[in-house]
Amino acid sequence: MTTNNLNRDAIWKSEIWKGVVCLACVVLRLQGVRANRGWLFAIAILLSLDSLFVGMQATAGTAVLTRSYDNGRTGADMTETVLTPAAVAAKGLTRVRSFAVDDDPRIEAQPLYAPNVTMPDGRPHDVLFVASMGNHVWAFDVDGNGVWKTPQLGAPFVPPEVPGQGHRSTTIDGWGINIAWGILSTPVIDLDANRMYCVNWMVQPNGKPALFAHRIDLSTMTEIGTPEPVVASLGTQIDAHGRPVMLHPDQKQRAALLLVPLRGQHKTLFFATTGGENPGAPHGWMVAFDVDTFKQTAAWVSTPSSFGGGMWHASQGPAADESGHIYAITANGGYVRLHPTGVHDFNGITDFAEAVVRLRYEKGANGAALTLDDWFIPFRDSDRSTMPNYDYRDQDFGSAAPVLPPGSDLLLASGKDGILYVLDRANLGKKIADMSMLKSPPIYVTYNGIGLPVTGNIDFPLGSPTRNPSKTHHLHGSPVFWNGSKGPMIFTWGENESLRAWTLNLQTGAVGFFAKGAEVASAALAFSPTGIGGMPGGMLAVSSNGQAPGTGIVWALAPVDGDANHGVVEGIARAYDATTMDPTPIDPQTPKLKLLWDSHRAGVTFNHSKFCTPVVADGRLFVPTYDGRVDMYMLNP
Repeated sequence: MTTNNLNRDAIWKSEIWKGVVCLACVVLRLQGVRANRGWLFAIAILLSLDSLFVGMQATAGTAVLTRSYDNGRTGADMTETVLTPAAVAAKGLTRVRSFAVDDDPRIEAQPLYAPNVTMPDGRPHDVLFVASMGNHVWAFDVDGNGVWKTPQLGAPFVPPEVPGQGHRSTTIDGWGINIAWGILSTPVIDLDANRMYCVNWMVQPNGKPALFAHRIDLSTMTEIGTPEPVVASLGTQIDAHGRPVMLHPDQKQRAALLLVPLRGQHKTLFFATTGGENPGAPHGWMVAFDVDTFKQTAAWVSTPSSFGGGMWHASQGPAADESGHIYAITANGGYVRLHPTGVHDFNGITDFAEAVVRLRYEKGANGAALTLDDWFIPFRDSDRSTMPNYDYRDQDFGSAAPVLPPGSDLLLASGKDGILYVLDRANLGKKIADMSMLKSPPIYVTYNGIGLPVTGNIDFPLGSPTRNPSKTHHLHGSPVFWNGSKGPMIFTWGENESLRAWTLNLQTGAVGFFAKGAEVASAALAFSPTGIGGMPGGMLAVSSNGQAPGTGIVWALAPVDGDANHGVVEGIARAYDATTMDPTPIDPQTPKLKLLWDSHRAGVTFNHSKFCTPVVADGRLFVPTYDGRVDMYMLNP
């Protein structure tokens, strides 16, 4: 049932109850009850029931069932009526409640939210769901009327600390700031079945972790059936380094899960794995599970002959269109290999690293298949400038996820280059480094004011020519798309830089600079004369009441300072007016986005969850942290 249908249903029920109450009043009068008392009694009942159903309308508004709100990964909540720019600027937000998990402080998965869900007490609740690296799924009534959690979904993997450093380096992760490895990716809620699906690591009897898929019954907060192992291989096929082509249990499953369709029948669950950056590293995989049987049905590998090609998306997820096609962006991998039969460059022949890919999933009498349907590769790693011991540069096209603007055939793609590529998702082109396949010329969208056009060879200079020349401007947060009061727009926030706003023509794909914010992520590192700066920039969401003017807000989570990839650093939540500019521009040629509020004004500090986005729903802002809690903010009274 859609939001509008839920609202209409609540109104319809309210009108019925009004009629019932009026009929009761007539009966009271006929029975000799004094008229004034009978009518007062009826009015009291009517008002209480009306309030009840007004509440039902409010809670029916927004369900956040998947990462970035929808399968197009737009990052936009178009149903928000309470948190408007005027209200946020005038009243500010206050933290009204924190939801704490006690099994692991590093909340990596984006929280999910569903109103009016029947929980284990048999009653409906507005629920915030938080999946933890400690291998629990927590459920919090957002009004403080209940807390539930699943039994532990297997023991998470806890690597040993590095002596004297306090870090926990492992083959899963080299940075070591995480304590445990359990549920890393954002789960997905199947509201039609009142279930959640998640993937995690579980320690096996040999002491090593392995990946498993789970089904959670939300009405009982218990697991349905038994966990299903996640495995994939190409049988006896050997890659260029003499290794079997298979999914290794220590590969990250960071990208958010994708359920296709998100609402409806006979769904398929998709999830992707990382690959590796060095020659000889593992391969990226996309895996399909049939939801009806909860059995793995198909898998696709991006680099069967070389290495890498992982799909990690900085914790965002692969996307799907209305036809059920699956879109992903692969990362580092592939290289030029000398072979007795000649020189083999695997990108675009058998292997698809640094690529936008469209996959087709089909069921048949002999099973299901997940196959490559179309692709586009903007550059070859093997063509990049070399560094010692590497055949490539760490450009990592897959550091952002694909975004599919509704009402168009466009696909937005970006990565560590900070370059935006606008493609026709109906015809990606099957081309390598052929920019004629783009809907509009590529531009830098994370720095340099109005967007530096990309010319010549696709390779990025560090920083801007006039400021921070040694700083990276990677885009780890995917572009956020919003079709609001000013028409289609996108928002980006790269490393060592500030928020950017752009216009987007849905017919031509043309992108134009609109404005930028003044606040810089990891500010001290960004302005330091040495070093490459800090990660990951800002992670974004946008909210509005449809296309109503004066309702659009861009929400951001960013590190105050420091590198969130290398350590635990302080974060900040911010809200910007999406369309109304600050009266004082950045400079005469650069309009400034108006900052409405930040979490420091609310007196709240927290440790930054490096790849989590803010979540806005039903007048509430949810901020995940690395402190083992999710903070909920609402308007000050």
